Amino acid sequence: MASTPASRLLSKERLTGWVPHFPDLFEHSPSFNTLTATVQSLQDELTAGRLQSIQLVEEYQRSICLYNGWLGAVYQLAPGAMERAQELDSLRQSGKTLGPFHGIPVLIKDNIATPEALGLGTTGGAIALIGSKPPAGAPIVDKLLEAGAIVLGKTTLSELAYYKDKRIRCAWSAAAGQAQSAYVRGGQDWNDGPGGHSSPLGSSSGSAIAVSAGFAPIALGTETDGSLVTPSIRASLYTVKPSIGIIDGANIIPTSLRYDTPGPMGKTPTDVAIFLNILVDHSKAKTPKGDYMSSMIGEWADISVGTLDPVKWKFPDAFCKAIPEADKQMLEHTTGAYARIKKLVKKFQENVPLRPLTDFDYEGRNATETLMVADLKDDLDNYLASLKESKVKSLQELVDWNRAHHQEALTEGMLFSKTLTSILLTKVEYPFQKFLEEGLAFPKSEEAREKPLAHAKAVAANFDDMIEKHQLDVIIAPGDCMLSTYAAAGGYPIGTLPLDYLDYNGRPVGLLVAAPRHKESTILKVMNLWETTFSPRREPTEFLNHPVNA
Repeated sequence: MASTPASRLLSKERLTGWVPHFPDLFEHSPSFNTLTATVQSLQDELTAGRLQSIQLVEEYQRSICLYNGWLGAVYQLAPGAMERAQELDSLRQSGKTLGPFHGIPVLIKDNIATPEALGLGTTGGAIALIGSKPPAGAPIVDKLLEAGAIVLGKTTLSELAYYKDKRIRCAWSAAAGQAQSAYVRGGQDWNDGPGGHSSPLGSSSGSAIAVSAGFAPIALGTETDGSLVTPSIRASLYTVKPSIGIIDGANIIPTSLRYDTPGPMGKTPTDVAIFLNILVDHSKAKTPKGDYMSSMIGEWADISVGTLDPVKWKFPDAFCKAIPEADKQMLEHTTGAYARIKKLVKKFQENVPLRPLTDFDYEGRNATETLMVADLKDDLDNYLASLKESKVKSLQELVDWNRAHHQEALTEGMLFSKTLTSILLTKVEYPFQKFLEEGLAFPKSEEAREKPLAHAKAVAANFDDMIEKHQLDVIIAPGDCMLSTYAAAGGYPIGTLPLDYLDYNGRPVGLLVAAPRHKESTILKVMNLWETTFSPRREPTEFLNHPVNA
């Protein structure tokens, strides 16, 4: 079994910092079902006086203390969450509410800075950033607080949003270790590939796992390419990665400001729409009537849909190990959903000939990834230099610090397992930081950026071409594919549609839905219609077999 680095000083609940104590943790009868509760349902209960925010905070803290030791979805809890809940309860009792999230607990991905008064760090999963102090909280967190939210804590993530090194397994960081799905039977299969069927995917892994496991009704994540949508698919959640530029991304640890954007992750399209209303700068977005909730009206007969071929559009086997029975069932679910939609919509265009992802390749590498490497040094240098306190103040210092503290930051460990025919050694700790090193070495010339940028934009434009040629509102694709690369390169919004669950190991499957820029409202309309047409999403049960040790 792999050893755990001494630097990973986490409690038995796999939390750092303050941990609440509940003597009756195993005997307690909850005041509501955290697995099924949504923002809307909780707000109804709060408004009716049947619940108080202090009860919400307590129940979510209890759930985290009971099951986070297995899941590893939450990294740190806010010590003042209960006091905030009491204040908001008092305001409600006096007849005043701050906004649509008044008294609602929210979890936030640990690359998004929070106000210092909340007592939470911002590490991005990097050991070197433990103890760092951003100049201020992210403006989007301020918006949440102004809307009445209670910041419950920070969620884990793939380290530095997966862009420390692409060989690192999704949902792993040096600071928090490996997180895992609430759905998958048996936990991680260490031999199924970095994005295999047991993986929760990422990089907003912890946010997705946490919402699915009932650690909060909703969470905030970020995406550069796939980091909201892929973990949401694997957690049976709804999300919208919005058009680039309509949400303020300040004071968030960056990969590439060209592509980075925050976004909501929730159990219902309504919760996602409410969250988007809070996050978005409506002066930069094309919000119908200034409110995404107005999008939640319509019929399938109003929508023209194109679909991508599920045989061609899928993860490569090197990323997600081929499992014939699982692959067969996913194909059946996808084609079955396509057939059902076809009967309902205004127009249906099967197998839209969108250019394949390989067309993004420029000089041997995906052009969008080249641009992420190109942007990393300047964008991360600016963030690190802005920190009031930090062990490192530049990408160069971060790379050097990791090398100097390799036993903490570049940990190496192997998992030993034996089968009837072989002995397997699987890497479960990762001494790599190639992406960071490539960012340092990338040429400074504008020409080195201009050519891959022009190439990426030219390929991404094919999305708009297909929309226009076939007169479509949206394009729907298998959940296990990287349509998100088009969304990144073209700045398009993309969302998720929970569909079903694999007999193989219980993991959720779903579909992706993408639309032209500033058409978040169309995606929300499709999500709402989807929720009323297809079977309700199921709550996970596998993780309930793994409570923390007493």
